Amino acid sequence: MSSVIVRLAILTVTVIAFARTGWVIVGFIRTLLRSRSTIVASRWGWVELLTVPEPVVLAAVTYVLAAQGTPEAPWSALHVVGATAGAGIAVGAVALTAWAFLSLPSVGSGHYVLEGQRIVDGGAYGWIRHPLYLGAFMIWLALGMVYLRLLPLVVLAVYVVPIYLLYIREEEGLMMQRYGDEYRKYQGRVGGLVPRRQL
Repeated sequence: MSSVIVRLAILTVTVIAFARTGWVIVGFIRTLLRSRSTIVASRWGWVELLTVPEPVVLAAVTYVLAAQGTPEAPWSALHVVGATAGAGIAVGAVALTAWAFLSLPSVGSGHYVLEGQRIVDGGAYGWIRHPLYLGAFMIWLALGMVYLRLLPLVVLAVYVVPIYLLYIREEEGLMMQRYGDEYRKYQGRVGGLVPRRQL
């Protein structure tokens, strides 16, 4: 039974990691195809460029882990619990990402504000300002948990978290520039990467 659980958890997280790579690439294409006349503010600098390879790095790390194969059975109880928890975290990341897309259907990749766009403070964005980035962190963490490998955790700690923290700072700078006090109030009500909601 533990063999089935671990293999299913690994398969689930592997598919989700590859799927995230796909949906981020689709987001970039969507942003590039968006009419420039509808974008009233945008920001593309070195921080944004450093985040561009992240989905490809995720696919590469996932491929390496899958190619190495799963750790040999018999699995310890710790591995079964870790793999199950990792799969749950990855499924949670998909749910959070889907909720974010439903809450803000115009979301794409990069930093921009569309004409007439208001601050979205409902749905996922009513609880967390950056659900998509939290979802990315969750998927990287899940990879390390199900494969019992340090590689995804090292990449998460050394590249993914630092670059996305800088990315968030740039995004919030654009939002402050565009919305001013309205965005400051939103920051006070809703958590950045840790869910928090004040009415």
